[in-house]
Amino acid sequence: MHDTITKLRNLANEVRAYQLERGWSDARLCKEIASVGSSKTYKRALDADDELEDLNLENQLRNFQSAVEIIAGLRQNDRPAELEYADFYNLQKSEIAVRRASLEDEECVARLVIIEGNTATGKDAVKRHLLKKFPNNCVALEATELWRMSPTTPLLAIHQALAVVKQKDKETGELPKPPRYPRELLAEIVAALKERKQIVLINEAHHMGVPGLNIVKSIINMTSATVVLICIPALLTRLLGGSYEEAIQLTGNRLCERVYLPSPISDEILMMLDRRDVKFDNVETRNTAGKTISAEAPTYGNWRFVSQVTRKLYAATKRAPVNLAALAKAVAEVKAMRTRIVKQPQVQEA
Repeated sequence: MHDTITKLRNLANEVRAYQLERGWSDARLCKEIASVGSSKTYKRALDADDELEDLNLENQLRNFQSAVEIIAGLRQNDRPAELEYADFYNLQKSEIAVRRASLEDEECVARLVIIEGNTATGKDAVKRHLLKKFPNNCVALEATELWRMSPTTPLLAIHQALAVVKQKDKETGELPKPPRYPRELLAEIVAALKERKQIVLINEAHHMGVPGLNIVKSIINMTSATVVLICIPALLTRLLGGSYEEAIQLTGNRLCERVYLPSPISDEILMMLDRRDVKFDNVETRNTAGKTISAEAPTYGNWRFVSQVTRKLYAATKRAPVNLAALAKAVAEVKAMRTRIVKQPQVQEA
């Protein structure tokens, strides 16, 4: 059994290495490589302290072997990760908000930045950007549906992300396991955050539920930490609507800043095209490209749509400067391969 667990952890770490190379979130990983299963099982396989008692180890071993084989196939056709431009609005605006919150006077106890963006508006890019800009005092973790169930799950996740330093047992020489009870977990988290000022970045924050909101409230009330929540606006609205009292204490505070990540704008699309060496036959075609791609992006995947059109235009520009016909063809091809995002009409109240 011990050998099986060791093999499973080694395979999970291979998957983790690929995930870090691609800059994928746990949710993206589970979507792209289905044999990984749920993010919960994946995290357990990576956790050296988890004894995996209730898992079917043989099944999980087969699943992760399959995942590693899929990754080997993906590596053969992998493109380099998409470039991220630190001067784009979404990254700049988010960095400014976090920097402003983290530089507040230490006697001020409430620091919260909420970054909201629809699918593929750059939430993961913002997370990576903030980790690069604040490498020594920013920790990132990802909320899941399990956070809604009880405070223990989010507290354990934050506890692990902070890598709370503990002393080894003098007799066994081993590190003690995390506390079992929420009160003790919170006490150790608060103690760690009081030792030095930290930025706690929670991705997929719309999954938090009431327990998660209360934990965030406790952290910003009891420490000088800055909490950054990255989420989808519609799901956040649903969460806050169902947790009115908790929400109003957080979002109603004068130091809560909300940053909305818009869909790609024409100017930044043109900057991206220029930096990827896409050449146009004239200025009018270039301007048309910016307007056309910007208009279609919210319906077909925002920056993912922009990146895919850019690749096709770059391939076309190797043959000749892009004209209107080549632009229309590239846009049509990407639209045909992407799922159209249909937005439900909002019902106006009488």
